[in-house]
Amino acid sequence: MSRFLQRLNIVLGVIAVIAVVAVYSQKHMAELTAEKIGRIESAIAQQQADLSILKADWAYLNQPTHIQPIVDRHNDVLNLQVAEAKQFGSFADLPMRPQQRLDTESLDALFETVEAGEDPIGSLLEGLL
Repeated sequence: MSRFLQRLNIVLGVIAVIAVVAVYSQKHMAELTAEKIGRIESAIAQQQADLSILKADWAYLNQPTHIQPIVDRHNDVLNLQVAEAKQFGSFADLPMRPQQRLDTESLDALFETVEAGEDPIGSLLEGLL
């Protein structure tokens, strides 16, 4: 009996050591993953900050007060003119939507079938089966 308990203690000790090593490796992997997540989150925050700066620059560069001097400076090359309302067209120029006609014969036949107490879908399924 004492020999059995001695072997059982050795086996349980080995299992305990393996469990400690497994728990430590899982803890280490979780810490590495947390560090990677932190780096990715900081990179995302930096990119969002850069993007907000770019959006502000874009808003500034697209202001008419910023663009007009450039247009004036290069007007001889660009030969730009003010757009007139007649260049865009009018609603009268748009074609009317075509009238959609309902297939009244098929609808009448369907309603007559339903009023007669027949199941139109059931008869279609019987024909298929």
